[in-house]
Amino acid sequence: MTCPFLQEAQVKYCRTATVRKLIPLAQSGQSDEKCISAEHRTCKVFQAQRSPEEAGPDGSCPYLRESLMQYCSAAPVAQMVPYSESLLSRCGNDSFRYCELYLAMAQPSKPVEEVDGFALPSGLRYTANHMWLDVSEDGVCHVGIDSYLSRVLGPLERLTYVQTKGRHRPTAVLTAAGVDLEVTFPNPLQLTACNLYLRAHPSRITSEPYSAGWLFEGQPLAETTDNLMDGIAARDWMEQEQRRMTEFLQQEQPGQPRTLADGGQFAPGLAHRLERERLLVLFHEFFSPYASRKRV
Repeated sequence: MTCPFLQEAQVKYCRTATVRKLIPLAQSGQSDEKCISAEHRTCKVFQAQRSPEEAGPDGSCPYLRESLMQYCSAAPVAQMVPYSESLLSRCGNDSFRYCELYLAMAQPSKPVEEVDGFALPSGLRYTANHMWLDVSEDGVCHVGIDSYLSRVLGPLERLTYVQTKGRHRPTAVLTAAGVDLEVTFPNPLQLTACNLYLRAHPSRITSEPYSAGWLFEGQPLAETTDNLMDGIAARDWMEQEQRRMTEFLQQEQPGQPRTLADGGQFAPGLAHRLERERLLVLFHEFFSPYASRKRV
């Protein structure tokens, strides 16, 4: 599937010009245009050629070329790129669903299932340390954190990627309440890109965890989907995690801020309500990739 904002245009350009100016054919054909008539001989670029080539059968400039280009119609400035180049590869497959421009312009909305108040979109696979994996039909995968972890973290101050390319268990360091917390997808994948935009706007990781807040993009390997959950198994697991968190927080120390909200859910931005040592214990218990393997 390709992005609905991906458009094609046939353009023409001068092969010998210092700066290649692409002109859509729909805008060409003006009466004062030299390139398509014998008037091209008066062009300074043509005259600068040491051995000018012969004009075409219709008298047009021999250096006039045509090409098929692609561009994003949602972009403020249309940037033409050759049809064969890979610069718009995200637009040509299901990855467009995570494009900033697509999300801003299309504002896609789809029904999201919830478990105890936590969004748990169907179609995704979940790790036991609260990350999700989306593998498209085109064989491109995206990884992010789920709504449970995003509720724990609350506002983020900083994001640091440990790796940006290669075969890894993708890892990022999220800074919340002044504490660096490492999130790692527990299975390896061929990492091809990271959402670098989030380094300037880390808040989107927790405000839009299933869309603009994605962290990693890559190609799945044979073991990428090992021990992941979806469907009924994912729902049962999320309910169990909510009970585990309630039990953990009931062991609050005297003088500690209230961490359980009404309805049994833990308070949003839990990371900002716990002391550093207790936050690290909680994070290791629920969000460590090694602890998650034991639970699976």
